[in-house]
Amino acid sequence: MQDRVSEILIYMKENLHEEQSIEDIAGHFGYSKYYFSRTFKQTTGFAAADYLSSLKVEQAKQDLLSKQADVTHASLNAGFMSLGTFSKNFTEKTGLSPREYINEVDRLYGLAQTLDHNLVYRDNNNLSCNKLTYQIHASVNYPEDFQPAIIFIGLFNTPIPNHRPVIGVALKDNLHHTFKNIPRGRYYLLTCAVEKTLNPLRFFDLSDCLRGRIEQTIVLPGDHHKEFSLVLRPPLPEDPPILINLPQLLTDSFQRKG
Repeated sequence: MQDRVSEILIYMKENLHEEQSIEDIAGHFGYSKYYFSRTFKQTTGFAAADYLSSLKVEQAKQDLLSKQADVTHASLNAGFMSLGTFSKNFTEKTGLSPREYINEVDRLYGLAQTLDHNLVYRDNNNLSCNKLTYQIHASVNYPEDFQPAIIFIGLFNTPIPNHRPVIGVALKDNLHHTFKNIPRGRYYLLTCAVEKTLNPLRFFDLSDCLRGRIEQTIVLPGDHHKEFSLVLRPPLPEDPPILINLPQLLTDSFQRKG
């Protein structure tokens, strides 16, 4: 199966409108659900069900942002037969319900535009009460012809950025950051960049933005004080969707700082 992963990923993306389970997809390629799920995770690093669900939410998000569909049609086009299931998945992965997402675009974009310095986001629900914490250093490199408006770096609990990071930073005036007060754990260090643009939707639809990742899992305390270099590059077919609501993270950070 490992030599067919690209084919499988393309099939999943091209058939999102179908109500297919992981078992259905596995059967299409002649595998059992157990073998397919296990080998998919070993090969890509992603849980198959989480990957598929994230692809569906990304599709729905693009439909809503482009105003080509209302909530119901966006749900159906992404292969959700239940509006309740769609809303639950969408809210979990973006932080807003589908209707809130549509209504908040202009306001969140306006607030994101006011960012004139580096801004750190911390998810207090994910942070440990343990007094022992650690730190790592991260730097970003990007192509010479690229002009970033915001570069976001985050430490995530899973390799798919479809949830709020444990800690993240929006970089405006430098390309290096030290993450401090990180609790013991295993993390994935991911980055993406929004180019300079007057189009507010670019802050929400991150499907073709430059991104980068550290391939190995970061383990603390073992990686305490280590330096990690992230290289921004165009998206690859095997990359997972980026579903974080970047403007929402920024405004949450503004409010906490205020």
